[in-house]
Amino acid sequence: MSTATDLQASQKEVMDFVDAFAKQVREHGQWDRPSGGQIGSLGDDVVNLKDNITGIQSGMETAGDALEKGRKPLFQKALDRLQESAKSLSVNLAAIGKQTRAMVKDRVPGAEKIARAFDDVLDATKHYTTLGMQRLSDLAQGRSNEDRYALGFAAGHLQSAQDVALEQRKKGIVASLKSPNLGEYALADAKRLGMLGENRTVHRGTVLNVIGNKVIIKNVKGQLLALPVKSDFAFKTGDNVVMRERDGAYSGKRQVIDRGMER
Repeated sequence: MSTATDLQASQKEVMDFVDAFAKQVREHGQWDRPSGGQIGSLGDDVVNLKDNITGIQSGMETAGDALEKGRKPLFQKALDRLQESAKSLSVNLAAIGKQTRAMVKDRVPGAEKIARAFDDVLDATKHYTTLGMQRLSDLAQGRSNEDRYALGFAAGHLQSAQDVALEQRKKGIVASLKSPNLGEYALADAKRLGMLGENRTVHRGTVLNVIGNKVIIKNVKGQLLALPVKSDFAFKTGDNVVMRERDGAYSGKRQVIDRGMER
C-alpha cells in the first residue's frame, strides 16, 4: 500500500480509538468534568481531538492535490490548516492526559478503563503522525526549495504533536505504576518504551509500588527501576529507600533526608 493509503487507514484507527475513549468517559460520568486545562470540559477536548485529526488529514490531502496542480495559494492554505490542527492536537492531548492522570490518582470509578483507552489513543496518534511525516517527505521529493521548506515546516508541527503524545504516554505510565489496578499493565509498557534503568548493586530512590516480586522505585535522577525483591519486602509507596542487591534480590533500608543530606 502507498503512504497515502496507509495514512488514511491510520487516521481511521485514531478516530476509532478516540470513539472508544469517549465511550468510556461517558459511561463513567466524566464527560462534563472540567478539562485538564480548566477551560471547557473533558468532553470538549475529546470532540476537539477528532476535529484536529480531521484537520490534519484534510490539510495533508489538499496540500498534495494543490502541489500536483500547481495551485500555490491553496497549497499554503492547506499546510496552514494542517499546522494549526497539529498545534491544537498537542494542546488537547496534554489537557486530556493531565485530567486522565488526575482520575487515576483520585481513584475515580472507571479511571483504569479510561486511562487504558487514552493510552490507545496516544499510541495510535504516534503511529499516525509518523506516517504523516513520511507522507510530507514523499511530497517533497523533486520539489522546489521553497516547497520543501514549507513541507518540512509542516512536518515539524507533526513531530511536536508526536513528542507530546509520547510525553503524555510516559507520564501516564508513571501515574499508572502507582495504581493498585494498573501497575502490572504500566510496568509492561515501561519496559516496552525503554523507561526502566539498568539494575545496579545499590540504588537510592522513592518507592512507587510493589508489583508482584518487584519494587518500582524512582531514583534521585528521576529514572524508573524495577528491582526484584523477596516476599517480605516491607516498604510502601512514598518511602525513601536505599536498595542493595544480594543473591539476585534487593533488600531495602530507609533513607532519611535531613536538610538535603542523606544519612
